[in-house]
Amino acid sequence: MLWAEKYSPQSLKEVAGNEPGRQELEKWALEFERGKTAKPLLIHGPPGVGKTAVAHALARQYGWTVTELNASDMRSAQVVDKIAGATAGSKGLYGETRLILIDEVDSVADRGEYPALLRVLKDARQPIILTANDYWNPKLSAIRLACKPLELKKVNSSSVLEALEKIAEKEKIEAGELAKQIAKNSAGDLRGAINDFQACARGKFVTASRERRQNMFEAVRRVLKAQTFGEAVETADSVDEKIDAFLLWIEENIANEYEDAEEIAKAYDRLSRADVFLGRIKKTRDWGFWKYAKAMGLAGVALSKKKQYYKYAAYSFPALLKSMGQSRASRALLKSAAAKIGAKTHSSSAKARTETAPFLDVEKSASFFGFEDGEKSLLAELYKNGADNCGKAKH
Repeated sequence: MLWAEKYSPQSLKEVAGNEPGRQELEKWALEFERGKTAKPLLIHGPPGVGKTAVAHALARQYGWTVTELNASDMRSAQVVDKIAGATAGSKGLYGETRLILIDEVDSVADRGEYPALLRVLKDARQPIILTANDYWNPKLSAIRLACKPLELKKVNSSSVLEALEKIAEKEKIEAGELAKQIAKNSAGDLRGAINDFQACARGKFVTASRERRQNMFEAVRRVLKAQTFGEAVETADSVDEKIDAFLLWIEENIANEYEDAEEIAKAYDRLSRADVFLGRIKKTRDWGFWKYAKAMGLAGVALSKKKQYYKYAAYSFPALLKSMGQSRASRALLKSAAAKIGAKTHSSSAKARTETAPFLDVEKSASFFGFEDGEKSLLAELYKNGADNCGKAKH
């Protein structure tokens, strides 16, 4: 069991750091304890500071039951109405207060879910807590108005060290210099620091640093040289990259590490299966596929080799990420132009880009759509034969 879950705080007093935030949270909870109501709470802050943990700690402290929703649960307005709406209106069967916890609300992409969610927030008689990493995400503009904000900041290194030492005491292990090094390099990510401490205590990693982005090459090395399922999969917790981006790093460097053609073929086959699962997540929003994507893309690749390679391999930055970085300005211009076309044609930007832009006479339509010089040049370059395409489409 992960120590971050095993030793999750049982009350607000046990939450590490963020004392002002904890005090505000307790004041908010006392309103409901006195029989009153308060606006839903939007807890925001960087990953790993304890947004979800503090909500569960509050519920345990006051004996509230928790109904938790995440991005996959909120894949439709009907689900939001059925689950959240039903629990927000009244107390539980035995009169207990119900806390509705909506985790990572900023990761929900479908616009259709927000009207239903806003109705729930407006009509709720039970406490509701939402968590978000990015408070200023444009998608949250209406939700921000319906909620009271509460920011949790990065946990300072002394609080991280104190938490690690308490865990070490319960696990009957020596915290020592290892805990100090992890706390120092935690960058305010308490959950990540606990995961690192557990991994290092098991002898899985040779470093306690959480300078994740700088150590991406080290993370790739861990996966490709891993000899067990657990070693490979746990590496995903040590990097500050989304799994699809991390798999691009793995894809780029398989052939740099493995030498046998059969090993390389098997590794790419398993990587392609991981990509299938990631595609299903995007299509269905069922995050249950997540574990399969990690298993195939990390452990599957690691266990494709027939033998352990002890050589030094020079790993490369993913070519796709490099090309995307170089084309960022062009993609921004195309996005801007598509939005202008969509506004005039009453269609989405995606439809404007695929169904309208290829058939435009850019020079003649530039003033109508309000294209700037950069947008006009890019469209002219991408769709050189717009008028011709239009004629062909008629046929």
